[in-house]
Amino acid sequence: MSELGAPPPRPSTARLSTPPMAALEEVPRPRAISVSFWCWLAGSLLIAAIVAVTSTRTDPMRTEFARLAGERDPDATQATIDQVASASVLVVLGTGVLLGVVGLALAGAMRAGRGWARVVLTLAAVVGVAYTALVTSSLTHPMLEDLRTPVTAGLLAYTALTLMATVCMFLPGTMRWFRRPRGDY
Repeated sequence: MSELGAPPPRPSTARLSTPPMAALEEVPRPRAISVSFWCWLAGSLLIAAIVAVTSTRTDPMRTEFARLAGERDPDATQATIDQVASASVLVVLGTGVLLGVVGLALAGAMRAGRGWARVVLTLAAVVGVAYTALVTSSLTHPMLEDLRTPVTAGLLAYTALTLMATVCMFLPGTMRWFRRPRGDY
């Protein structure tokens, strides 16, 4: 054994067992992702403010929804109309709260590079556009005149922010951010 000398060194397995932290450091966060993050945060806070302002006028909203329900189904009982009106107010306010919570909760995950958060936020943006159309079209009753301008302006700003955030999530160069290896193995 002494004639052959020392055995050759074993190949290193350090590269195989170490998480790819170097790859994480090599991919800087695209500016579009940061812009999208801040747009989602601003939009979420804005929709929370809109829901807070709108919730101060639930009785006139309920009256307007009851009027609309009565026009759609003249044979409906008053109890049914009241239930539909209350449910409509709950849907309008609840959807606004849900959109705000989803935006706040998932903006950080999107910023961290989670592709699933980008998909869910895109769906939230689509729901937000439909929400804007629904709420702005329902502010027709004269009792809601004082809400029409600020809520419509706020919802249009929210829609612009979320659409800009969504577009930024899909700009060229962002796909690399979502596909990069992360050190959380």
